[in-house]
Amino acid sequence: MKYLKTITLVMFTIVLTSCSSDDDSNTSESNFIKVGESSFEMKAALVEPSFNSVFLSLTNKTEAEINASFSGTTLNNVDYFTARINHFDLSSGEAYDLDDISSLEFIVNGDVINSEFENGFSQFYKSGSNPDLEVTSGHITVIDYSVDNITLSVEFERADGVLVSGTYNGSFIYLDDTNN
Repeated sequence: MKYLKTITLVMFTIVLTSCSSDDDSNTSESNFIKVGESSFEMKAALVEPSFNSVFLSLTNKTEAEINASFSGTTLNNVDYFTARINHFDLSSGEAYDLDDISSLEFIVNGDVINSEFENGFSQFYKSGSNPDLEVTSGHITVIDYSVDNITLSVEFERADGVLVSGTYNGSFIYLDDTNN
């Protein structure tokens, strides 16, 4: 009887482990920004060259939602990461540190109204009104950048010691003067 209970317990454990691995597989594991212990899923990326810099953005909204916002659709509960990188274009295998980034910000729970981002709560930035939220070190690494895919990682540290990390691997919206 003791042997039967042990086998039943082992089988039950195997079944539970098998079920839990299915539940854990989702895109938020690979496309996210983590600030301390809080993780924010990122669903879309935007790349927009502008004169001698490139704007790189990540958001929790889908490409379809972003495109709808360009036509006036209001979006709520928007998490928005943006960086202005002082290069003409992004390059695969390149790490851009704070000296290469003229502006950096991550705001959560904002709104997009008339194609403009409004409100929200800052999680970190390069410079702002709360010195504790300012990043003091870190970089964005573009691992791969091609016509239809971008893979990157983000690593920063805020002045208060909170670590910021993240990754994104997927398609992106390319905005240039002809899209406006």
